[in-house]
Amino acid sequence: MKLKECQTSHCWKNYYNRKVWTVRASDVEWIELEYYPKGAKITYIEDAIEAIQSTLAKETLSQQKRQHLNQHLHRLRETLRAESLRHRFRLESEEWQTIVKVKPHPLAVAKAEFRCKMNQFPVNCNDATTGHKLQGMSKDVIIITSWPSGGLFKNWEYVVLSRVRTRDGLYLFEPIDMTKSFKPSEELALFFQISKTKAKIIPETARNSSQ
Repeated sequence: MKLKECQTSHCWKNYYNRKVWTVRASDVEWIELEYYPKGAKITYIEDAIEAIQSTLAKETLSQQKRQHLNQHLHRLRETLRAESLRHRFRLESEEWQTIVKVKPHPLAVAKAEFRCKMNQFPVNCNDATTGHKLQGMSKDVIIITSWPSGGLFKNWEYVVLSRVRTRDGLYLFEPIDMTKSFKPSEELALFFQISKTKAKIIPETARNSSQ
């Protein structure tokens, strides 16, 4: 990430008791990204480098063989560096505008029109995400760094844990609080009760109407 010389927004903020460095997108000159996956050629070169390093670790190698391998290793590293650079690209921020119509307050009759403008990078980095964005997805591996505190989200543990396919792919930074109740709320229980009742009534009503 290359910041503009005149930028003033680079500072750290407290997010859930964690120190996070932030900066406005408009204060960033460009960000450098790398294509993923890295490609078969880069993987092949990395494997070749690893194999040579493993061979060089052996003490039985002759001086001539060791020198030849070191030269080959140097060429591979230079090739890897060149390929990695070709695998990268830079993005500049873009300005987006939209018009939003909302009520200024709940009792307002008419909606007010606002023009919103934002400066952002057209990329979605999702190595780290929130439980909301994970809903509907299934992942092979999930690393959960923290749980919401204060009872803001009811039974949020189930929503997050159910995103991972197997228990072997689940990693927890913090244990689950087993002292709290995971029972459904009274509103949800009532909703299920009403739904079951209507599920019985609606087919009977439709059958009687057809007769």
